[in-house]
Amino acid sequence: MPYVRGTFAGERARQIARLGTLATKCVQPMSWWPEEICEKVEKIIWRVYLLGDAGEDWHEFTAYDKQGNVLGIHRTDGY
Repeated sequence: MPYVRGTFAGERARQIARLGTLATKCVQPMSWWPEEICEKVEKIIWRVYLLGDAGEDWHEFTAYDKQGNVLGIHRTDGY
């Protein structure tokens, strides 16, 4: 069952989308989406899905525009 781990808005959401990490500084950014999507990001919701066993989880970052439309979803194992 997923739960919301965090919500990021505005410039912070765009920074996360462009860097590909929650860290505020990154040596080698790996953008989650193309720049034309990153510039439209207004909000990112971070959901965690726990699969039961220790270490078995995955994270989903969903990007939304100002109108609430989904721009993209990025998934990763653990975090």
